[in-house]
Amino acid sequence: MNDDTFWAEQRAIGTASRGQHADPTSCGTCQDNVQAGKRVEHEECSQRATLLQAPDHPSYELLAGFSLKENAKLPARFHIPVFDDCGKPNAWLCAVCQEDGAVSLWPCKTAVEQGTKVFTPQHEAETAAKRQSDRLASLESENARLRAELAALPAPVVQTGLRDAEGQVWPTKGMHPRTVELVLRTNPLVQRTVRTSEWTEVTA
Repeated sequence: MNDDTFWAEQRAIGTASRGQHADPTSCGTCQDNVQAGKRVEHEECSQRATLLQAPDHPSYELLAGFSLKENAKLPARFHIPVFDDCGKPNAWLCAVCQEDGAVSLWPCKTAVEQGTKVFTPQHEAETAAKRQSDRLASLESENARLRAELAALPAPVVQTGLRDAEGQVWPTKGMHPRTVELVLRTNPLVQRTVRTSEWTEVTA
């Protein structure tokens, strides 16, 4: 097999596999085709690259308050392309290299100089997502362990009573609330006390 035949076959394989990934916004027909192992019916339904701004990307109003030179010094991750379909001709512009009446085409000078620092490669983004997922799983596991330990602890038993002047505690369990209040009103030296199974006592 010569090189021409080999590359012709590779191109045929590439062409056959093209369009087998549907974009999340694709129509139902194309999504069904992909699930059945077929190609999408509409080219616009094929999976496209995803372009997202950084979570802390500066707003247009904030950028407008600085000069083009100052905005060019922003971190590389902000220098992503945005498509301008209002101008003539249409063009890809830098999202931050702009000022009143001026804007830079993309890639701007900063994007060219910083290169791959502008975007996060997919494999690195997946690695970061996996680290976050592992951390979340670890926290959930620790939370479950602490909950299990807490559930295994005996519930505190609360005992209420009346303490007289000599320190004797009389349990109020079974006593009518009005009786308790009457004792407290008529005996100023009697105090209300609460004791739990952990032997902590509060006297009011």
